[in-house]
Amino acid sequence: MKKLLPILMVWLAITAKAITVTDTIFNRNEHPEYAFGADVSFVPMMESWGTKWLDKNGNQKDILKILKEQGINSIRLRVWTVNSGASSKQEVVNMCKRAKAIGLDVMIDFHYSDTWADPGSQTIPSAWTNHSVDALAKNIYDHTFDVLSAIKAAGVVPRWVQVGNETKRGMLYPVGQTNKGGSVAFARFVQNGYNAVKAVDSTTQVIVHLPDGHDNSLYRSIFDGLKKNGAKWDIIGLSAYPRWSHLDGPTMITRVMANINDLKSRYGTPCMVVETGHYPKEAVVGNQYLVGLMDRMIKNGDLGCFYWEPESMGGYDMGAWDEATRKPTVMMDAFLGVKHTEVPWMMRASMLSPAAEQTVEDAAVELQVRVQHQRKGRLRMVEFYFDKMKTGTYKPDDPATVAATDTIPFTVANAAIGVHSAWARVTDNANNKQTTDTVTFYCGQSALADNTVTENVDQRGGTQHWGLQFSEAGNYRLVFRYSAPSLCGAVLQIDGDSITRSYFLKKEDAFQTTDITVAQPGNHTLQMVASTQAGLPTISYLRIFPLEGQALPTSADLSGIDSQPTADADETAAVYSLSGTYLGTVPLSLLKGSLGDRPSAVVALPASGVWSGLPINSVGGTPYIVRKQRLK
Repeated sequence: MKKLLPILMVWLAITAKAITVTDTIFNRNEHPEYAFGADVSFVPMMESWGTKWLDKNGNQKDILKILKEQGINSIRLRVWTVNSGASSKQEVVNMCKRAKAIGLDVMIDFHYSDTWADPGSQTIPSAWTNHSVDALAKNIYDHTFDVLSAIKAAGVVPRWVQVGNETKRGMLYPVGQTNKGGSVAFARFVQNGYNAVKAVDSTTQVIVHLPDGHDNSLYRSIFDGLKKNGAKWDIIGLSAYPRWSHLDGPTMITRVMANINDLKSRYGTPCMVVETGHYPKEAVVGNQYLVGLMDRMIKNGDLGCFYWEPESMGGYDMGAWDEATRKPTVMMDAFLGVKHTEVPWMMRASMLSPAAEQTVEDAAVELQVRVQHQRKGRLRMVEFYFDKMKTGTYKPDDPATVAATDTIPFTVANAAIGVHSAWARVTDNANNKQTTDTVTFYCGQSALADNTVTENVDQRGGTQHWGLQFSEAGNYRLVFRYSAPSLCGAVLQIDGDSITRSYFLKKEDAFQTTDITVAQPGNHTLQMVASTQAGLPTISYLRIFPLEGQALPTSADLSGIDSQPTADADETAAVYSLSGTYLGTVPLSLLKGSLGDRPSAVVALPASGVWSGLPINSVGGTPYIVRKQRLK
């Protein structure tokens, strides 16, 4: 394991809210013998610095209790040969007592050094310098026996003990260094550690631990040598870090499991991962790696998996805690059997029917919503809205049977003739909500009025005419589709006789419904007359619905009505002062000259008398900005 950086670095945690789907991959409670573990050797040091940890709900607690809530049932503690301080015998004894008090099993990891022991450094303790192989073997036995006896005297019997840490090339360099002729000495050191463990308590399982859990040739080389030279062990321990192995999570799992299966077959001993970890900034990916590894190991009958220092924040950048929130990341949920998957969307919902602008002849309207979810069995309910009012709710009898993609129907009885809107809101069992698009459709047959003439629609008194031929008298429903830049008032007339007043709100692509009575069949002119200064809204179309089963009306001749706009619709101009103040709108035909293809220009306006109705008090030759615009 890499050494803790001497200078703690403060990392700025920048998090982006992501959509995640959770799945329970295995039931944590069904595997009480599996070691869901964590090396927590940093804890006493971090506590001395005043470090505080929060659980996932934001409550400050003892870190060991938080870990247990997150599924951890075992802790691992390293032991150095120092007399006091970090990883000393007394510190380890104290941590063992804390673990037992809350029901956690213990693994002891002997480094047989005054400091870190790993593939790059297996330094002989200062007190053992220049000792012979015999003396070093005795030192290992005595140190192992002494520490374990103190732990047992405190009321704790470790479930596992490692004799050496990541002994890729042996231990106690160079005496027990396997690539420098120390294979026999290394085997003797392992055996003496094994004997000391069993002398304190025969039930404790002895582990020999190597790094690079994906490297089968390494493991065969070391364990073949130990076996040849008479060393014993109970369990093979592996380190499995995607980061240090330069492998992605799935590849790492595949290769580690292949190595484990070979080792179990070759040496007849079980295996466990005693160190692993991942980047906290990639917590979702780390969670997937951990839960995938443990799921494979559980199914394979292997013994356990330990995360190396999950509680760490700051100096070590592979902990499983969020330094910003001081809460566990989603990586820790792997020890509960929970997998998190980041997805670009959680749930999608759309209206399948009716389609937009569709005509439904039956008064019973079937609404259909298509629901897509990242996982099946997640739909909780669908709420249907008809003309802005909730009209019904669908809830599955057994949500587990609902497919990931499904179509949910709902029938609206006795829908009125005319225009309607419908949408739906879908909720899953995690209370995520998704709203469909809103569709506008029609009930009952209708005629589209397309014979129209307009006059001065941008001012009070402006009028829009429709020519209609009714073959039958009776009641009809008019539906105007419109857009209005501001509130517009209008009077509706038939053949010049007022029948009703309407107001069109400031909206885009909105609908206004009005009922009329046609007293006599024949040709009629329908007129909308602007009653406010804002003029008329822009009418996209007019639909006419018979309310009593009459035949549909048709368009009639409007040749007797002339369009008399106040200016060419394509040739008007807005006039501004040079400071940008709006002065008014004028026909371009009154300008001396033309803007041509230019959208605007600075021009000199003539004397004010030419500009009838425009509040311009210009002095001859004074320039103004003129911009071309369309008259609406």
